[in-house]
Amino acid sequence: MVHTRRSLLSSKVSSPPGTPLRGAVSRSTSARESTSTARQEKKTVTLRKARSTNYSRAQGTAVKPLHGREREFSTICNWIEKTVCDGQPLSLYISGSPGTGKTATIRLVLEHFDRRILSSIVNCASVHTQNELTKIILGTLESSAKPSLSALSRILEELQKPLILVLDEIDLLATKTNSFLYTAFQWPYTLTSKLIVIGIANSIDLTERLLPKLKLGHAPQTLVFTPYSKEEIAEIIKDKMSAEADDGMDAKAVELCSRKVAAMSGDLRAALHVIKHTRQVVYSTAVNLNEPATPRGCREVLGVLNGVYSSPLARARLPLQPRLILAVALAMSFNKKSSLDLNSLTNAYSRACDVVKVPRLEGDDFAAAMQILESQSFLMECPGRKLVLKVDTDTARSAIADTGMIAQISALNL
Repeated sequence: MVHTRRSLLSSKVSSPPGTPLRGAVSRSTSARESTSTARQEKKTVTLRKARSTNYSRAQGTAVKPLHGREREFSTICNWIEKTVCDGQPLSLYISGSPGTGKTATIRLVLEHFDRRILSSIVNCASVHTQNELTKIILGTLESSAKPSLSALSRILEELQKPLILVLDEIDLLATKTNSFLYTAFQWPYTLTSKLIVIGIANSIDLTERLLPKLKLGHAPQTLVFTPYSKEEIAEIIKDKMSAEADDGMDAKAVELCSRKVAAMSGDLRAALHVIKHTRQVVYSTAVNLNEPATPRGCREVLGVLNGVYSSPLARARLPLQPRLILAVALAMSFNKKSSLDLNSLTNAYSRACDVVKVPRLEGDDFAAAMQILESQSFLMECPGRKLVLKVDTDTARSAIADTGMIAQISALNL
């Protein structure tokens, strides 16, 4: 899925409204008797002031950072502002646990810069090759050029504004060599500084663990989004309830939810999910008992929390291809005559792709999908290329979360 802001490549873009650069430079040359050296010095100083003024005006826009993510928002804006003004290459890697506001903050950053930039948000679950990503970027720029790095470089150079490319779930691009990951982070340096690359993933140590060679060249700027604290979660929930004029839950229930979620994960989305379902339980109970929905909720909060966190492994969010492979492995585990090894799994997976009508992964792409399953302890590869399913049937089914897919693959008698 791609989110874009488009602009015609050939049109000449004037300075953004409120940019005082031209007037500032003219004032610096008002003293005609100054020497050329003095004039140049004044120009340099005034140029810096103009950039500073431009940024302060940009900060005055209506974009408001997420609560508890003001520092992260400001840091990212400062990095991008410096790049936009100075033309220096920039790549970023944003990491943190699920539900910590990474993607939402980046969207607000893009909104903050608004017409000063072009932007494209790509979910890497839908991208498997460098050629596919290049094609998506060219489509964003409304170019009909044949996908190639040379064409992409040429078109990016023609842009009047920088393009911010956001690669969400960038860890899904990992392969045995990780050449695609290396290439993506290096694009601002190898193609053009008009391209800013922002990678987003949960893994905090991705660049150190998978991309150690980046340190030898141009390592991306990194920023970690820490889990929300109980105070931050409580404040956000209260603000949301206040905005919705909802007084159906008491303060103790909100505090309990915030404390439990902060202790377990710090996932704001989980906290909002708990509150939403708790409110539904409180309301439906009041309706069934034909009584007003008085403020309460501690008992209901605990009930919903137990459902959310009863099996974190079972609720792991897997992309489509790893879920399909897991479904194949699960089906093969029921057949005592079949051997669960890498070769037989690959063959069975190919058959399943034809039935489910999903494109087949091969080579490094298939290895990357297997790596996701191994990293989350669903599968383990043993000596001799043997595979072991490390979760029970119920956990595997919950992770696959597609009864139709499970039924189709079971019918193959793998």
